[in-house]
Parts: sequence; C-alpha cells; structure tokens
Amino acid sequence: MIALLTAALMVLVSFASDAEDTTYTMDPCGLRGYDANAGWQYVVMGEYPYDKDGTPAPVLWQVLAVEDGKALLYTTYIIDAHQCTEVSGAVAENKKYPDVSDYGETDLNRWLNETMIQNLLGQEPVLSAVTEEQYGRLYPLTDIELMNEAYGFTNQRFYEVRSRWAYATPYALNVKLYPNYGSKLQKDRTYGTASYWVAALKRNDKTSEQIPGKRMQICAGIADPHEKGGTNIGHLSNSFLNRTSMGLRLAVRLDTSKIQVISGSGTIWDPCRLAFVTDKNAEEKEILTPLPVSASTPAPTTPAPVNGRPTLAPPDAVATPVPIPDWIR
Repeated sequence: MIALLTAALMVLVSFASDAEDTTYTMDPCGLRGYDANAGWQYVVMGEYPYDKDGTPAPVLWQVLAVEDGKALLYTTYIIDAHQCTEVSGAVAENKKYPDVSDYGETDLNRWLNETMIQNLLGQEPVLSAVTEEQYGRLYPLTDIELMNEAYGFTNQRFYEVRSRWAYATPYALNVKLYPNYGSKLQKDRTYGTASYWVAALKRNDKTSEQIPGKRMQICAGIADPHEKGGTNIGHLSNSFLNRTSMGLRLAVRLDTSKIQVISGSGTIWDPCRLAFVTDKNAEEKEILTPLPVSASTPAPTTPAPVNGRPTLAPPDAVATPVPIPDWIR
C-alpha cells in the first residue's frame, strides 16, 4: 500500500527551497503555515477509503497557512474522484446539462458538504472546529489560492509547476462513477501524478474573468510535452463539468481557538494529531481527542529518480518540536 505513493514525498519536501532564511511563527494551537525553509507542516486528520478495495486509512493533510484565527489544511493526496455535474449517458455525451456561473452551483460542491465531509471527518472531534466559508466547509482550492506563494505554490498558471503535483490513492484511482459511462482517474505513466478539480470556472484570457458555462478549471496531472520543454503537470487548465476522470484534493479551515496539537513533530513521517478543545480559557477544559491512528497510515518513501531532474534530498530527520501546552498533557 505504502509503495504506491512513493513519489509524493520528494515533490512535497522539495519546496523547502533556496529562498532566503525566514523565521516562522508557531500559533498557540501548535500549527504553522508554509515556510520557505521548513516547508509544510503535516497533520493526520479523519479517515477515508485508501486501498483499492475501499479499506480506509487516516488522511494526510499539509498546513498551507495559519491566518486570521484559522488554519488552512489541504489534503496531500488526491483521495477520490467525482464529477462537478452529476450526469451520465447521452446527457453527458451531448453536454445537455445546465451551465454554471460559479463553482458553488455545482453538484460537487453540494456532495462534498452534504456527504463527503461526514465520511471524511464524521468521527473526528475537530469537525466542530471546521469553519463555514464561501463554498461551505469542504472544497477544492481556487486557482488564485493554487498560485499563492505564501501557501508554498508557484505564482505561475501555465506549464510545469511542481509545487502543484499530486498523487492519487489506490482507492481514487479505482473509482468508476458510473458502470456504463466515463473513464477512471488516471495517473501519468512516467511520473505517477494525476489531475484534480480547481474551484474556479474557465477564465477569459484577456480579462481574467470567470466564464459562465460548462467548464471548470483543473490542475493537470498527465504529462503533455510542450514547446518550452518539460511537462504540463501542475498546469492550470480546464475541463467539462461532467468529466469523470478528475480527482479531489480538498481543503478545510479550522478555528485555531478550538484545536490543539497533542502529538507529532509535524513532518510527513511524524504528522501532528489534533484535539478539539471546547474552551481553552476554562479552568476545567474538555479535550476531545481523535481515534488512535492505525499502523497502516500511508507514509511515502523516496521515489525512483526522474530523468533530467535533480536528485531531491529528504528533509532533516530532526524536526523542530511542536510546542504542546502543559494543560494538554
């Protein structure tokens, strides 16, 4: 199981880069956002089907930012696949479904916030700390967010962008939405990456405005050589709303006044675990801890070298300890 996602690690850690030294600030809850030298902090939270047969495993997230009293977490892997507009057969083939003027109008947005969030976080006490945002409590990132350098991404829309590369779980790769319609999520034959939805419509090339219609943006995961060299993996493109072969890489925001790190150093090998705290200021605090993590938690290891690209070293084995308040011990 672990071996199927080996390529993820090096892409994820490689962006603790050549930027100037920076000093990050750890929030009192124990989380921090992306840092150019330390990279992302990682959290294990929730449980979702992972193996090809649907056997669940804990879900790995990376912390993109801690700002305005909220922590923005993003799934490290593509964990499922779903259409933006749920149609099949002739209706899908002939594009006879309604246009949308915003991602929030899609079937995907409804399904994520009515069904998937319960499957993913329903047994986690920290579900009560997930905040309601523009697109509910569970959503893909927008294209603007996926170009935000403060989150650890690259401010580049087109061509190869390694900071947006993502790998699908065996379960996501095996999802077929309808028995008689559509293809499954695919992984690139060379790099192992896959494509995923972005919460923004196709944009006008001249005005950058979103165009109402039948196309939603995607982050490309299949290599497509182009005139500038390299691949188009990580390129922000677009696809029809009824596409079945697009993955889900999802985000939540947590109210930092209601969560606390209770274990883990925050590396990808030793991710943090979070507890829900009803009132941090109360003398008698109620601390609701998550279920124990099974030994089968996905932990990617070093992938095979990629031709034409530098060898990437893993991060320091010794991580900066995450401070845990005395009252949580």
